[in-house]
Amino acid sequence: MRASHGLAFSALLFVLTASATAQEAYFPKNALGRDVRSDQRKAMWYSHELKVLGEPSFFKLANNPSSESYRFLWLRTFHPPIAIRLDLQADGSGILTTKTANGEAGFPYTVKQLAKSGSRTIERERIQALLGRLTRAGFWSLPPETYDQTGTDGSQWIIEGIKQGTYHFVDRWSPDEGSVRELGLMFIFDLAQMKIPEDQVY
Repeated sequence: MRASHGLAFSALLFVLTASATAQEAYFPKNALGRDVRSDQRKAMWYSHELKVLGEPSFFKLANNPSSESYRFLWLRTFHPPIAIRLDLQADGSGILTTKTANGEAGFPYTVKQLAKSGSRTIERERIQALLGRLTRAGFWSLPPETYDQTGTDGSQWIIEGIKQGTYHFVDRWSPDEGSVRELGLMFIFDLAQMKIPEDQVY
């Protein structure tokens, strides 16, 4: 019988606690959980996936006021981690990078290396449409965390943004409606044009 991914998280937390202080900061402290333990667990999990995917820390990149980027990190319990990053360029266009790791995101020990990566240019007109959708969704004012998790097996939808030296993120568990789901679907299907079966979108 398969161990629950909650147990996998606990094991990961136990093993990584000793090296936590040496990790590059991907998220602000005390922003991901109700308490220190849950915050640390999520920070280690998300940071592990982003490192495996070879992704930079947006929290750190925000120190450069000229940078503007957005990233969707999709962690489904029984499917590989996916990161979709859009880096805006000086001419108004953007570079879209889509990455997938191996393993299952809900079982961090199975996620060991980058499996697929690709980049392409997004024209200025589409970038403007994206920024308009972010504005209409109120991305920059959405609460980072809503503590709405009601189960164990599901998915985390994490959207990050940096602009003019400001860093913001939102983290939701298995959203079935609302702004975060709409933005996540935009990254998956409109921008990255991924072919994900309907029963795997959760």
